Amino acid sequence: MFTIPKAFAEDVYLAPTGIGLSSPGIVPKGNLGEQIAGIVSTVIGILTAVAVIWFIIEFIVSGFLLISSAGDQEKTAEAKKRLTQSLMGLVIVLGAMFLLTIISYIAGIDFLNIAEDLNNLRF
Repeated sequence: MFTIPKAFAEDVYLAPTGIGLSSPGIVPKGNLGEQIAGIVSTVIGILTAVAVIWFIIEFIVSGFLLISSAGDQEKTAEAKKRLTQSLMGLVIVLGAMFLLTIISYIAGIDFLNIAEDLNNLRF
């Protein structure tokens, strides 16, 4: 590890370049399995949150379209179609999470926290 003189900063360390996943100023924590597991868990969590937020937005927009259709059959049908599609999307996302949980339980592998299983792999 290289240090910057205290005249510039207090206790700032730079990782040597060219070693593993590190780059100047970034020192990865944990081993490769923990890093991959963290990335996978983060991506799944973010995508699930985005899907739920998208459902809420679509639900509000389709409700507004339904209210503002003013009896027009085409606009009412379009709003109902959009509402149905947003509900189907939510059911698919929640169903996928449920299915992943069931498969995890049956297989004995926690897919949402796979660090331990990745650490046991030998390359």
